[in-house]
Amino acid sequence: TTRMAGFFLYVSNTSIKEDGHICFHEIQKVNGTPSEDQRINCSVHGRYVIYYNERKPNFTYPTFYSPNAFYELCELEVYGKLHFIE
Repeated sequence: TTRMAGFFLYVSNTSIKEDGHICFHEIQKVNGTPSEDQRINCSVHGRYVIYYNERKPNFTYPTFYSPNAFYELCELEVYGKLHFIE
């Protein structure tokens, strides 16, 4: 959980997170969060789900944050309706 702390979740129609809508970001304040198993609701339509995490230089994070951010997703499930544009 220390490696995932502070992650962002975006939904976008491009592979560029800044083009998308931020669905989740939480600066964890309690050791042991985020949970390894989460349900995040986001009622935005898009082609890409982007998981993003960072550790900025010269920024003070809580002591239980790992010094480096990692991507350790084992599984991501996306539920929703398919919409086709012709």
